[in-house]
Amino acid sequence: MGPLEPRYRPAGGAPEDTTKRRTTKSKSFKDVENFEVLVLEKNCGCKFKSLKIMIIAIVSATVLTLITPTLYEHQLQSASRYVDVGWMWDKTSSDPRYASSVDVQWGDVYRALRNLKSGNQDLKVGLLNFNSTEYGSWTQLLPDSHVSIIRLEHAKESITWQTLYPEWIDEEEETEIPACPSLPEPNVRRGVRFDVIAVKLPCTRVAGWSRDVGRLHLQLSAAKLAVASSKRNHKVHVLFVSDCFPIPNLFPCKNLVRHEGNAWLYSPDSKALREKLRLPVGSCELAVPLKAKSRLFSVDRRREAYATILHSASEYVCGAITAAQSIRQAGSTRDLVILVDESISDHHRRGLEAAGWKVRIIERIRNPKATRDAYNEWNYSKFRLWQLTDYDKIIFIDADLLILRNVDFLFAMPEITATGNNATLFNSGVMVIEPSNCTFQLLMDHINEITSYNGGDQGYLNEIFTWWHRIPKHMNFLKHFWEGDTEEMKAKKTQLFGADPPILYVLHYLGLKPWLCFKDYDCNWNNPGMREFASDVAHAKWWKVHDNMPRKLQSYCLLRTRQKAGLEWDRRQAEKANSEDGHWRRNVTDTRLKACFEKFCYWESMLLHWGENNNRTKSSPATASLASS
Repeated sequence: MGPLEPRYRPAGGAPEDTTKRRTTKSKSFKDVENFEVLVLEKNCGCKFKSLKIMIIAIVSATVLTLITPTLYEHQLQSASRYVDVGWMWDKTSSDPRYASSVDVQWGDVYRALRNLKSGNQDLKVGLLNFNSTEYGSWTQLLPDSHVSIIRLEHAKESITWQTLYPEWIDEEEETEIPACPSLPEPNVRRGVRFDVIAVKLPCTRVAGWSRDVGRLHLQLSAAKLAVASSKRNHKVHVLFVSDCFPIPNLFPCKNLVRHEGNAWLYSPDSKALREKLRLPVGSCELAVPLKAKSRLFSVDRRREAYATILHSASEYVCGAITAAQSIRQAGSTRDLVILVDESISDHHRRGLEAAGWKVRIIERIRNPKATRDAYNEWNYSKFRLWQLTDYDKIIFIDADLLILRNVDFLFAMPEITATGNNATLFNSGVMVIEPSNCTFQLLMDHINEITSYNGGDQGYLNEIFTWWHRIPKHMNFLKHFWEGDTEEMKAKKTQLFGADPPILYVLHYLGLKPWLCFKDYDCNWNNPGMREFASDVAHAKWWKVHDNMPRKLQSYCLLRTRQKAGLEWDRRQAEKANSEDGHWRRNVTDTRLKACFEKFCYWESMLLHWGENNNRTKSSPATASLASS
């Protein structure tokens, strides 16, 4: 990927604002006033002319200090082992985004750091966001170390989380080129290296606490300092003091060396950190440009895989088989891994294996906030993906989508890489993750504490991974016509669905799934509540992949008797309502209508009593194929 692409644009620092350094001036004046008194006392017998010259020289030096405060700071730092710069907090303490009320447990901090010092070499410790009193405590805690303050201007108040993570950006660059705002860079002297970067992180412990600009800015700054200090294999540690866990995909728990109380000590992977810092600061820019002339690809393909999950029902087996075939037809040779629970029969597991999936048996994870037998009762089972530690990278895909173009280049992206959903959130239907047992444990540790906005795994993951990287919606394009879509927009989507060669990379089938409809047309048309998901063009695209599969695999897509009855029921309801689209008039030629693999095959007789004894609820295709978004 070229050096000028958006993902490699460095986040430049904000220009210096000299008006914010008034505190330095007042301190300097006090120093001068004290010095003048000393001069008068010691030189009271001198001639007035000499005294006048001395005072003029002192005032001139003071004026020079006021004009060049940065130079003054550097001189001050080089003149003393410990720098008394308490004034740095006075001018910014009113910014609530950076304010931290955490009670620093100095014993925990000491225990976290005590094994870092080697030989007679002093530790060089850089402090971010600690106040002047805490600075003094640091010097007492580490009397033989070099402790210094890292200056960091705060982000402009106009930069909010919504600024960094907008709901929509112009991905096609039709009217504008999306750009993220710049966050100020940490200000340190050139060549200065730290052994430890210590950061005090804010944490409000209220809903959305991790979506905090100041908190993100401090962690990105710590990462930049760690990368800058790690040159020539210099080992750097980052210590966070916070009641809340740091960003888990910027400072992953596999790099956590020690955790004592609210002290979190990391030994970051500088190479991985450097790559992450090349990405946009938020989803305000694409991390993977839509029209890139070239793509980055990873090196170790043996440690990468596509993965999906099936649990609680077998209705998605056909979808998973077809998804696997689409991956192979798109040209990928990466491993395919599918997680299944005990509800998936041996028969269906054999079909999944025949399609190319490596089947892994898992124990389901219950969503503690879901009601019994609800659609989301077991969807936290997706967390098991992080236990696939024989792989470094996983591209997770839902089982109800097609890969139309090879997306292997996404393996070069870090966790979490995904398309935008709504508000500041990502869609978990396609996402890059990095398996880790401790990340899995992190997810499990908070399931009773964190509330998902949609009651499912997507909402939960969005609360854990608030720092994510946007890829174009073409890489997880939803089969969905929004209420506000114009006719022009609907026509454009339809054109994208049917383009040959394909324009979209991934087509995600929301609503009633193609394999649970008749081949002849999209059955979403027959249900008024599902017509926003109806597209005969997208429907035909799925069936084209299905028809290219071996017959043995197609046999896993046969319709159950109840499903046939449910489809006919919906068709008759559409006929009764005289639906304008007229799909109910079409003659069904799908050969699966006459194929039967169950003991009871008379779906017509089911219609005589349809709706009685809750038949409709149990057997409707919609029951097993609710849209996930």
